[in-house]
Amino acid sequence: MISHHRVCVLVLFMLLGRQQMLPVSVEAAQAGAVQGYAEFETLRIQLEKIARSPLATLSTLARTREGREVFLLTIGDGKIDNRPGILVLGGVDATQLVGSELAVRMARQLVERAGEDKATARLLEQVTFYIIPRTSPDACELFFDKPSNERTTNTRPIDDDNDGRIDEDGPDDLNGDGWITAMRVEEPGGPYITHPDDARVMILADPKKGERGRWSLYVEGVDNDGDGRLNEDPAGGVAFDRNFSFNYAYFEAGAGPYQVSEPETQAVAEFAFAHRNIAIVVTLTGQDNLFHLPKSEPSEKQGDIKTKLLEADSPYLERMAEVYRELRGKGDVPSSPNGEGAVSDWAYFHYGRWCLAARPWWIPEPQAEEPEGDAAKEETSEETDPDDSSSDTSSDKTTAKKPGEDKADDDKRGQDDLRALAWFKEEEIDGFVPWQRIEHPEFPDRRVEVGGFKAYLRTCPPLGSLAGLDGKYVDFLCRVAKMMPKLKIADVKAESLGGDVWRIEATVTNEGELPTLPAMGEISRHTQPVQVALEMPKSATLVTGYARRQLPTLPGSGGHAKETWLVRMPASAVNKLRVRAWAPAVGGVKKAVRPGGA
Repeated sequence: MISHHRVCVLVLFMLLGRQQMLPVSVEAAQAGAVQGYAEFETLRIQLEKIARSPLATLSTLARTREGREVFLLTIGDGKIDNRPGILVLGGVDATQLVGSELAVRMARQLVERAGEDKATARLLEQVTFYIIPRTSPDACELFFDKPSNERTTNTRPIDDDNDGRIDEDGPDDLNGDGWITAMRVEEPGGPYITHPDDARVMILADPKKGERGRWSLYVEGVDNDGDGRLNEDPAGGVAFDRNFSFNYAYFEAGAGPYQVSEPETQAVAEFAFAHRNIAIVVTLTGQDNLFHLPKSEPSEKQGDIKTKLLEADSPYLERMAEVYRELRGKGDVPSSPNGEGAVSDWAYFHYGRWCLAARPWWIPEPQAEEPEGDAAKEETSEETDPDDSSSDTSSDKTTAKKPGEDKADDDKRGQDDLRALAWFKEEEIDGFVPWQRIEHPEFPDRRVEVGGFKAYLRTCPPLGSLAGLDGKYVDFLCRVAKMMPKLKIADVKAESLGGDVWRIEATVTNEGELPTLPAMGEISRHTQPVQVALEMPKSATLVTGYARRQLPTLPGSGGHAKETWLVRMPASAVNKLRVRAWAPAVGGVKKAVRPGGA
């Protein structure tokens, strides 16, 4: 229990402390994190409007714990589940709502193009697009809460600190500005120092360079449950992109109580396994394997459990990545975080499909010169008392370097933060809360400052930044769809051997650029290989060969397999023979047999 004394201290802090804190701005109260992004009910309206097209169908895969639907848009013409499919997942990382926004725009573009462009209309007769624009609706909806607190997890109650109570110690908006940011506490031996080029940025001190740490960093808040720790048991939850079975992070924050524990992750996995026609999965998230191709390794060197891209699959992934980079344009794309329970890794290693992990947006390299002067030297929004020994920065130099001054090329500390600040300045975005000194009940004799990056502003750009981006991604989907395997039956021959016995030969060829299966698909066994069958009339009897058998994986760009059968039948029945080849994720083809070949 929290003591009466602690309650009094906390109440007094909140009442007196707010007198010296910044007021809540009107813009922050009205706009949420970033203006223009669709909250859930607006998303519903957008999807329903797209579904008015005869080419699109809107359905619900599941409902979350809070009752929100996991929507599915199916786009195609004709027998949509009987042809190869591409699955697109948006809203995978709740901090990157841009992925959900882009998925909706892509769906809209596909439908609109099909009405104007014959090539797109024909493509939708051959390939089905399954788009789940917001895979984690509960977590994404927190984007619109106040105060804004960047989080990836849904609202499932979890006892993070194992004290028998749930969600009792989360972050607090100590300066009342509507944003949960950071809190730095000055203390001897603290691991952090301010960046030498910009004192707003905190970096880990490097003892090898003679640096002494000065600050400890926390999430903005107080010790609500009085256990001596700060913000150790926040509200929720489970992160969609940490809840899948590959490389699952047992007992770690955000991973959930067990693999695929949430209605939304179950819905996506069950839909995928139920649709064997899906050939490619595209994820719009922070993961990226198109600008940063994973290292590959031969299957035999990896043992029974594969954890790296198979060497046999690498050239094909590289080919699709080339197309993506060509359309997306050059960019200094951040490397992917280590995926633990990520859906993109699951889609390849466990589901056995090609997975194209595409980061929809990142902070671009700024064009403006590095900030100088007051902005770079700023350490706090308060005036520093020269007689206050706690403000001594002799061990934590904060003077900015001038343009052209030499820098250590290998020191990448704070690079992403510096880029974000430069981009904010260039775009005139108020994305950083200046460090401001406060009185904190947990640190009564120390210097405590609240400030840092505002939630979501580094992961969700202004919607104007997305102009034309949906078109590039739809172009990419269409290009990849045209690269998918395509079966052709060639060199069909029927040769008489006498005595009503005929030798039937046929060659099945893959004319697409991609193989009929990824090598990982063969290992996962959740994919269906190409089948070949000889369809015969009742008057025919199979002498040798199999009426139906499984073909090996056919490589892209001309991979082929030859089949031979001996059949006893009268000559008049030969033209009733049919050779058929098919697989759910590849499609099918059938060809009649003619005496003497065709």
